[in-house]
Amino acid sequence: MSNEKTNPASCQTAVSGSAFSIHDLKCGNILNYDTAEGEILPIVIGWQDLKWITEDPKGFNLVHSPIPLTEEWLLKFGFSDKDYKKGYIGKDFKSGGMILDFVLSKPHIKGKWNTTYTFNFEGHGFSKMEFVHELQNFYFCLTGEWLSLS
Repeated sequence: MSNEKTNPASCQTAVSGSAFSIHDLKCGNILNYDTAEGEILPIVIGWQDLKWITEDPKGFNLVHSPIPLTEEWLLKFGFSDKDYKKGYIGKDFKSGGMILDFVLSKPHIKGKWNTTYTFNFEGHGFSKMEFVHELQNFYFCLTGEWLSLS
């Protein structure tokens, strides 16, 4: 199955019709890659891929698609739900001399309208994350640390 068929409409932009632009990705993001053999494999984006997307966004997007954010992926990044109330999953990170929590509410915990993982700040949904690369970028922006696979 090609990524052209699996790219969700929510990822496509009206301007280019492609799923990703250079503004969506950073080196280290994990995306699906559609191999010539028809396999879809997760890969880590490097500088060569960022160069590719600037020079040939259509070609890049034909073989790359976002990875849906699932609990399985969160566990791979070291998240856990054992220390949080039901419906939440988080990960500790260090900031200066303090240890802080990066906590997400799970889909549907706040109602049927809440269809994605959501970062909550002071009890309010702050940022919805539907894909792995969105979580990676948001986590880096808030913590200054890159999420690595456990």
